[in-house]
Amino acid sequence: MNANEAMGSVQGWARAATGLGVSLVGALVVVQVLFPGAGIDIIGNIKDLVAMFSGLSGLITLLVLVAIMSPGRSGT
Repeated sequence: MNANEAMGSVQGWARAATGLGVSLVGALVVVQVLFPGAGIDIIGNIKDLVAMFSGLSGLITLLVLVAIMSPGRSGT
């Protein structure tokens, strides 16, 4: 296995883990909307996370996250 194959494998695993995480967050938001008092406060945690990033640092963080999460990136 050369370095390119190893990096491709790591990128594949990272994309799979990220996709799973995004799917779980979406599912937990739906569960929280349907059953407001059950479990973890996902919507509140997302709101707190967004409030943490303000100003220019928040914009840069958002741009980096969008660049990482966009499925049509070249270089794969």
